[in-house]
Amino acid sequence: MNTKIDANERYVFLCEDSIEGIFTAVYNAFAKRHGHDKNHIQIADQYYNQELLTTYIPVNTDFEKAVKVARTIQDKIGDDVYEFIQKASVSSDPEKADAIYRVIILALKMGKKVLSYLTEPNVAFLMELERSTNNEIQKLLQFLRFEELKNGFLFARINPKCAILPYLAEHFSDRFSGENWIIVDTVRDSMLIHEIHKGCSLMMTSDIDFDAFTPEYSEDEELWRKLWKTFVDSIAIKERINPRLQMQMLPLRFRKYMKEFHPD
Repeated sequence: MNTKIDANERYVFLCEDSIEGIFTAVYNAFAKRHGHDKNHIQIADQYYNQELLTTYIPVNTDFEKAVKVARTIQDKIGDDVYEFIQKASVSSDPEKADAIYRVIILALKMGKKVLSYLTEPNVAFLMELERSTNNEIQKLLQFLRFEELKNGFLFARINPKCAILPYLAEHFSDRFSGENWIIVDTVRDSMLIHEIHKGCSLMMTSDIDFDAFTPEYSEDEELWRKLWKTFVDSIAIKERINPRLQMQMLPLRFRKYMKEFHPD
């Protein structure tokens, strides 16, 4: 007996929250040939309601498929569009996956002009995510605080909205090329490790609660922390303190690991 396919059936591809996972889902969505209007890409760990006439398809991240999609974007559309999508993909917004899929479909028709097509909702949405990612990167380049541990390593913690850790690698590798250092993203259990005069490695870890981690500092670090806090306090002019402006320039969420905002 032939099975009749309902014309209204939808297909939801459930993928990992990473650019590799999203690109794998994009590859599979194209390969299935259901018709793009029937497809939807969803981050797997985000809450969603089961809908009627909808087939939910789990997507296992496949790096070969992801690379094929990445190369297609770079070769047929351009590096600018690829970098734009890449930065949008590190956002924590759950709607990013399907928007990336829609923009890729559009970009394969329009080419680089897609970045100027701001009246298209998905392009405008990704532009907003990319802008938010860039803002987060710029703020953390300014606000990140290293501390010297007892073993000589420089150690820093961040709690960003976006998964921007890889975007900090080039800046700090250049600035501290002669140091061993670690930057930990306490939200995503990931860390960037740099060895003296070598490149960076991005690692995932769930064995240590770095948010509650109490490091052992070097003697010099203890001294410099006290000197820095004394300096910050001494240059403040009480009559000119403006909490509202301070909040605007340095939001509370960036102060968690900044020692000048914590008592001894």
